[in-house]
Amino acid sequence: MSKYNPGEISKLQVVCSLFPKTVRGDLYLARQIKDSIEASFPENSAISPEPFISRAQELVLELENDRPSAGIELVPAQLPQAPFSMLEFRENLLSALKRICKFDSGLVVLTGLKEAICPKGCRWSPTRKRDYEDAIRFARDFCSQRSRPSSKLSLIIF
Repeated sequence: MSKYNPGEISKLQVVCSLFPKTVRGDLYLARQIKDSIEASFPENSAISPEPFISRAQELVLELENDRPSAGIELVPAQLPQAPFSMLEFRENLLSALKRICKFDSGLVVLTGLKEAICPKGCRWSPTRKRDYEDAIRFARDFCSQRSRPSSKLSLIIF
């Protein structure tokens, strides 16, 4: 695993958020759990966030069965047929937070933001980079302002 690969880091963040009692801050153990989840998929297949998280949820039920269920929401940055829109992005985040608010702990996984702002074949211009950073800042602020103070909410950008 390359220590600078953002996909691998996001997967480790998902594992650490879903398995707090098992991992307890041990990144070596988190990496082993991540590797075991990836090993359950066919070889040489690209693992997108949705299947990875659903397999992780299944494993949570086996390893941490005494833990009350946590809410997990996948939030796509854009729909496939439409270009990126901050208004739609906000709407997707808000609907995810509404579904997750009944849990004491939650995990919001934001997927496809980088590809939504800079599609394949395009360059990262200063404007696109600023838009990407603004969208991340907006998502963090939006989630922290609209979640209950007593809940533990994790935001992961995949």
